[in-house]
Amino acid sequence: MPFRQLPCIAAAIMASTVAGCMAVSVVLAPTPVTLTTGTPGAIYHPVGNAICRMFNLAAEHQVRPCVAVSSDGSVANVRQIESGEATFGLSQTDVAYAAFRGEGPFAAAGPDPKLRMLIALYPEAFTVVARADTGIRDFQDLRGKRVGIGKSGAGYTFTRDVVLGYYGWTISDPEHVLELDPAEQNQALCGNKVDAIIFEAGHPNGLTQEATTGCRARLVRVAGPPIDRLLAAHPYYIAAVIPGGMYAGNPHGVRTIGTLAVLVTSSNQPDELAYAVVKAVFENFADFRRLHPALPTLEIKDMVPSEAVIPIHPGALKYYREAGLIH
Repeated sequence: MPFRQLPCIAAAIMASTVAGCMAVSVVLAPTPVTLTTGTPGAIYHPVGNAICRMFNLAAEHQVRPCVAVSSDGSVANVRQIESGEATFGLSQTDVAYAAFRGEGPFAAAGPDPKLRMLIALYPEAFTVVARADTGIRDFQDLRGKRVGIGKSGAGYTFTRDVVLGYYGWTISDPEHVLELDPAEQNQALCGNKVDAIIFEAGHPNGLTQEATTGCRARLVRVAGPPIDRLLAAHPYYIAAVIPGGMYAGNPHGVRTIGTLAVLVTSSNQPDELAYAVVKAVFENFADFRRLHPALPTLEIKDMVPSEAVIPIHPGALKYYREAGLIH
């Protein structure tokens, strides 16, 4: 064999060895824990990242990392958990309840008796924002107006339809409805393509901040006899107030309704994994609360979920009992 060919052969052997190592490392890479969140810019996305951060910082769980994945929101998250595409997901309580019972957007698929809750997080207010020049001050004023709504995967579209039902409306009753991504809603509002936008979120949030500063938008009241009846009929909805002074041009608190954001999973997930994620958040609670402006008001006692919505995962129950949070 000519001497000049030896370096080439050596290089080929080294390349194949490196490639082989790379292939082995890919094969041996642990399957990540996935947590579906929401669209970038919405609150679910950074909150999901915060939960994964707490999980990943727990030394004993670094072998299997948690990865927060963007999605269309609550409905899409629950469906990914049901299909096994996601380990955990963030959801509104009303969406989780509907999935467990096979109602609303889950009617065709039927009930999901395996859906379980892990952690109750922050309140999410059903939020309606209108330009000041439209004269819209109350939810009733939306009739005959142009309204921007969310995509069908977002949980608040389910809440919206429930609210409309108690007002005796359907989604076709406003004069013109546009389905918009969160990033498009403010552009449509300030560009006079719609008179108001509807979404659901914890407060403060960037979407409301941009609308109130960018085009003098005003928060719209969602309260009165129809909402009183809704609250009396459905325990997973709560009365809410968006505080006055939180946003420019909105000095007074605005009444509305809301849900809780909850972390959900399937009963197929191991008890040890459910226990680990709950423990990671609760035992690093001070650090967790600092990771997003919607989290500092959280109290540990309020983060234990209620089984009045759907059952709690046994792994989470184990942690809550050990910590003395459930007796």
